[in-house]
Amino acid sequence: MKDIISEYKELLELKIQIERKLATLQKGYISEKTIGGNKYFYLQTRNGSTVESKYIKNVDEIKSEIALRKKYEAELPAVTNRITELESAAKILSKALFRKLKVLKLSTGMDSISSAEKEKRISFSDAMISIEGVPISDKVKSDLVSWKNGNTTFLSIFELTLKRYGFASEV
Repeated sequence: MKDIISEYKELLELKIQIERKLATLQKGYISEKTIGGNKYFYLQTRNGSTVESKYIKNVDEIKSEIALRKKYEAELPAVTNRITELESAAKILSKALFRKLKVLKLSTGMDSISSAEKEKRISFSDAMISIEGVPISDKVKSDLVSWKNGNTTFLSIFELTLKRYGFASEV
């Protein structure tokens, strides 16, 4: 089971890395036009139902970004499918293992968001806590600030909080 968990963690990290890279890489395709014997290159991108053209000078750089984007787009479904396969296998093998994988999936996603997004999540949880009337401990507040600043993982905070309140957690 440790092998499944290890592979699952690696795949989640890989998926997040690919998605981060895709978010920064150029979309679209390059078209070439010859005007007056000179070649001009345009980046074609889709904006809703329209295609926009933009003249580009650094063709090679844009071409390599688009090629890299296609590589990652082709790789992502295989990673996602393997994650799904591991989840299906875990569901058959053990409910506890399946729960561990789900907690890993949720916590890995929490660690990959920006500090500003983490602050939004903390604000939302503060609002929910105030509605419920359950006070948050100073330790949990401190742990969340540490998570927001990238000094600890969400999973470690989650596990410690569960243990603090008497719940067993192993991930």
